[in-house]
Amino acid sequence: MRAEAPRHPVPEHIPGHLAEAFATTRGRAISPHSPYRSGDAVQRHGYAGNLPGFARTGFRGWVVATVGGTVLTGITLTGQEWWEYWGSLHPDGQPVDIWDHCTCCRDQRRPLLQAFYAQQRAVPVQLGLFATT
Repeated sequence: MRAEAPRHPVPEHIPGHLAEAFATTRGRAISPHSPYRSGDAVQRHGYAGNLPGFARTGFRGWVVATVGGTVLTGITLTGQEWWEYWGSLHPDGQPVDIWDHCTCCRDQRRPLLQAFYAQQRAVPVQLGLFATT
């Protein structure tokens, strides 16, 4: 007879339709030296040159457990399970870096870049090459 998978306690901020996915995600308790705790909102940025999957598309989700010293597991906002090294994760809600070329933030980055370049064109910059003092 196969033992049942351990169930993780579900934090209150996890949406109800994802509670079962959160509770049944594989893994064990997170070690104290991990930068993330169960229920923390995280983002994994994806890049075009990476292998197919979350490394290419990126995701937003929550940390649930760990399966190794530095490998965390969790669920995405759509309920998919993920496994990632904690160094690949970033706290969710950080401002978009307009110079990062990740595939997941492209739609949020485009208007920021347009505003940045519009401001550069609108305000001339005097370099002071021939200024006399």
